Amino acid sequence: MFGAARWRLTLGFTLVLAAILGITGVVVYFTTRAVLIDQVNSDLESRVGRERPLLMGRLTGGGPGSPPSDLVIGPAFTTAGYFYALVGPTGQLLASTANTDPAGLADVDTLEQAINEGDAFADTDSSTGDSLRVYVVRLDWPGDEHLLMQVGRSTEPERQALRRLLLVLTGGGGAGLVLAFVGGYLLAGVALRPIRAAIDSHRAFIADASHDLRTPLSVVRANAELLKRHPSEPVSANREAVDDIIVESDRLGRLVGHMLILAQADAGQAVLSLSETALDELAHEVAHGMRLLAAERGVSLETDVDGPVRLRGDADRLRELVAILTDNAIKYTDAGGKVRLEVRRSSGGKALVRVSDTGRGIPAEALPHIFDRFYQVDKARSQEAGGTGLGLSIARWIAEAHGGSIRAESEPGVGTTMTVELPV
Repeated sequence: MFGAARWRLTLGFTLVLAAILGITGVVVYFTTRAVLIDQVNSDLESRVGRERPLLMGRLTGGGPGSPPSDLVIGPAFTTAGYFYALVGPTGQLLASTANTDPAGLADVDTLEQAINEGDAFADTDSSTGDSLRVYVVRLDWPGDEHLLMQVGRSTEPERQALRRLLLVLTGGGGAGLVLAFVGGYLLAGVALRPIRAAIDSHRAFIADASHDLRTPLSVVRANAELLKRHPSEPVSANREAVDDIIVESDRLGRLVGHMLILAQADAGQAVLSLSETALDELAHEVAHGMRLLAAERGVSLETDVDGPVRLRGDADRLRELVAILTDNAIKYTDAGGKVRLEVRRSSGGKALVRVSDTGRGIPAEALPHIFDRFYQVDKARSQEAGGTGLGLSIARWIAEAHGGSIRAESEPGVGTTMTVELPV
């Protein structure tokens, strides 16, 4: 699935870039072409502006009638391929410079346009196939017919420049597309990596949730069937089956509740009710509620609260955070062990909650995964203790939702310390 998506993303990226490069190339090419032609036109107009008064003086100096047969047009020396010509209304050549190619002069249609409008531009070809640009201007002189002056030059340098530009645009665009295709393939892989991780995590979440739900449901069903086989017996005769149903139902309720919290957090629907919260008082409340559980397991629960610690947060969520950490510490500490709950201000001006125990500790290879959903270091003991594998995930979400962080330090055989830092 991801392989096909990766190729589709790469192809889509390449096609979009090809369209952008194509449009950009067309705009650059035709803009450059228009600029070059405008430069040629301006140059031709400038030359006509200089030569026209001189030519008009020669024409009027000869009096009305036909132009003199020895009429000279254009400068004595022409450079850069410029040519000058004087023609009649039907295109008959009356005078020209020596380098004038009659095949490259403007056609009759252009001459008519110049007669009607005063001037006109034309693209022509010389007898050798070179491209020419010609500017035709009507001359108003006291003769019997219209005379037209033509000034032109070869545009092969501009056309060669345009051909080179087209080659650069085509070659550069092609190379760019190849690089874009390769880069797009690599970027698509990088872009899909978190999506793949999220889907894999989602699949693992569903698989773990299904497994954890199936076990208590099976226990409940088995005990319910046992009760069904003895409908006449009183509840006291099947007290163990009823107790199992209650225990597993409680476990199901906790599991579903935790899953709902995480689902709301993932969807951004979990809203914090922020208010001024006394973290020290909240810690005392949690410790007081946990003392009975600690006593039942033979674990000593100590509290160390250093003065008032207040912050802006959701009191219920923060209470749940401290309770999760304290409950885990008690459940995974053997009889005779100690659990210590500390609340204080850190040197950095943050609220610090630290829960440490003298339990079995967490192996180094398992430590990076303990905040993952449904991850349990000792599944058998977790199920025995009623754990769901979601408590630390919820604790991390609560800490991060308050702009804080949580970290774990542990040494097998020595104990574990959970530290939460929250902005005050």
